[in-house]
Amino acid sequence: MADSATSDGDRDTGPSRGMLAAMHAARYRVWQVWRSLTPRPLDANDRAILEQTLPPGGRALFATMSLNDQRHSLTVYRALLARGCADPEMLAAALLHDSGKGGGRVRFWVRPPVVLLKAFAPGVLAWLARDDHSWFRRPFYNAWRHAEIGADLAAAAGLTERVVTLIRTHHQPNGPAAELHAVDDEV
Repeated sequence: MADSATSDGDRDTGPSRGMLAAMHAARYRVWQVWRSLTPRPLDANDRAILEQTLPPGGRALFATMSLNDQRHSLTVYRALLARGCADPEMLAAALLHDSGKGGGRVRFWVRPPVVLLKAFAPGVLAWLARDDHSWFRRPFYNAWRHAEIGADLAAAAGLTERVVTLIRTHHQPNGPAAELHAVDDEV
């Protein structure tokens, strides 16, 4: 009869690294949903950052963003500062990198499907985001292209050409806004 015991190298030691990463990602997404439902209001320190960093047109654009997106942008701004970033244009771009989602263009209900479709059905997301002409595709189009939309809005609000470029490229890991991209992915 064969020995049914396994060697230490063959033992099941629990969830795989991939499974742990997936569980961590799922837990993080649940936390993000909770955070988006319960954002704390801006305080005097937050308003001082906006006053010091953004011109009036940039502050007006920031105000079009949901409170959750404003909080996220301030978190990205502070994380860049903590890393030693002193580039005023990079910091301005941090505050406005998700401005293309503002103004009701990307509502809360569309965000979880975008995350899930991006991970599990990118072809379906590409189909939904292919144009903004139909009412049910428009939010997906806006979510998928929020960097371009935000960059165009920042240009119209009078921000510098470099800030516009940083917003437009903030999803490119090796682009001009690579530092912003890295921080945005972390927080």
